[in-house]
Amino acid sequence: MGIQNQPYVIDEEPGVKHWCACGKSENQPYCDGSHARLNTGMQPIKVTIEKAKKVAWCGCRQSSNKPFCDGTHAKL
Repeated sequence: MGIQNQPYVIDEEPGVKHWCACGKSENQPYCDGSHARLNTGMQPIKVTIEKAKKVAWCGCRQSSNKPFCDGTHAKL
């Protein structure tokens, strides 16, 4: 999957998530450790979801509100 020009909108359950910051994960928008295997120099962002809700994860990796979408993709 990788970097895309739209958010990943997902119904999330409570728990800890790790958002892929490098865009190389095969399990987007979540980290699968690709940053370490590929030596990207980037680290995932840890997020704790407190209650079930819909989340718009940033897909373009340019959001000012990482790991969440802020609409930056529409300006690229």
